[in-house]
Amino acid sequence: MTIRLRLTLWYTALLGTTLILFSVIVYSALATNLRAQLEQDARRDIGKVTSALAADLQKDIRGIRDDPTLLDYLITDLFASASGIQVVTLDGMIHMRSSNLGQTPIHGYRDAMPRIRSGSDHKYYILEGSEAQFLVYSVPLTVNNRLLGTVQLIKSVSTVNDTLKQVRRYLILGTGLSLILAAIIGAFLAKRALSQIDAITKTAGGITRTKDLGQRLTITETNSEVGRLAETFNAMLDQIQALFNTQKRLVADVSHELRTPLTTVQGNVEYLQRMVATTASKDVLDDKTTADLQEVLGEVESETARMGTMIGDLLLLAQADSGALQLEMQAVEMDTLLLDVFRQTQRLADRRKGKDLLNVRLGSEDQALVCGDRERLRQLLLNLADNAIKYTPAGGTITLGLKIEDGWVQIYVSDTGIGIPEDQQKFIFDRFYRTDKARSRELGGSGLGLSIVAWIVEAHNGHIDVASSPQKGSTFSVWLPALADEDALEQPEGVDVGG
Repeated sequence: MTIRLRLTLWYTALLGTTLILFSVIVYSALATNLRAQLEQDARRDIGKVTSALAADLQKDIRGIRDDPTLLDYLITDLFASASGIQVVTLDGMIHMRSSNLGQTPIHGYRDAMPRIRSGSDHKYYILEGSEAQFLVYSVPLTVNNRLLGTVQLIKSVSTVNDTLKQVRRYLILGTGLSLILAAIIGAFLAKRALSQIDAITKTAGGITRTKDLGQRLTITETNSEVGRLAETFNAMLDQIQALFNTQKRLVADVSHELRTPLTTVQGNVEYLQRMVATTASKDVLDDKTTADLQEVLGEVESETARMGTMIGDLLLLAQADSGALQLEMQAVEMDTLLLDVFRQTQRLADRRKGKDLLNVRLGSEDQALVCGDRERLRQLLLNLADNAIKYTPAGGTITLGLKIEDGWVQIYVSDTGIGIPEDQQKFIFDRFYRTDKARSRELGGSGLGLSIVAWIVEAHNGHIDVASSPQKGSTFSVWLPALADEDALEQPEGVDVGG
């Protein structure tokens, strides 16, 4: 989940919580107030009705004090109104009711009698489902200090319910619209706040893809936290670029300076070998001394040659990193080049392993054109073939092949050698990385061959894959963009490449 999305969700959740709490408080306060107003109106109305009934009874039963059926003298008609009225005797029987009640049963009206006998009012709501439908408000009916029964007012709550429903609907709708608006505004504000972080991410990604440490961030707000982060990022890039440039110059200078003394050493070794041969022919040295000298000089020559190869590879990579190396881009017939490399691989295998110890064969060979530097592509294939020869034991097989798939030219070098562990395959193109360091030195490996392969592939806008299993062998597949015949006439003569 991105930071922008998390900030938007936090904005929306905070506002939503606030609005919900506000809506609950407003709704509860409104509901309480409306019901209090309803009960107050009911108390006022029932008071008027009770006073009228008591006055009517007092007028019509003058002189009668002990008749238990005093309510029979009640002759006042309970007029029809918005609220229903019913008179209930002390024994819980309905004596009379207003016409607007009709035959509607009033449930629980007898529950008011205990409080009426104690001289107190009583109220309750008749519920239907989760909502109140009627308010039943009961007051004592007293004549000449004598409790005769109770007068009950039945008042509909529909007006209050309708008002609360409408308010509830408005609150829900308002909260929902507010959350949507908050999400939109929150996303906009989060995007604006994180725009420079996006710029930092894009710049870092661009540096990773292009390996161009010269890119910098454009800082618009120097006083903000993100602005200070961008300044720190730019300062860090300055230091990294300075260190990287220093390293590249050091590698290039050292590689260049070492070539001259190394050439001198090689020349002197050859001279010493000739002297030993001449001295041996004149019987100045015995056979054992001559053999020992030749063995030592042979080892020096071998190590010097290996060092010369390593220095050449280092110089090549240093020039590639600095952009000083230029590729001669042209149309290259990969099938012809592969055939040349195949023959050279056979000779190299025979020289290193001996006759019939390695089976070098040619796999599928489609005709294919690519735009590239022929000599660098030859170096790429020879490095892969040399790597296969080094790590394939006697009796193994090395296969070189070429295919065309979906506009890509696939060149593969497969062997039945020792293979590469899966956890090390992602590191094999790093400079000086060797899966078996002791064995690699024994075989003359420097850890730079596959780094050069990766650079050449990248310079040709291709990619390389490796599939390998320990003790089962490895297959390196190079993918290069195929070149149509009609495009072969319009290729650039040279292209600068850099790290």
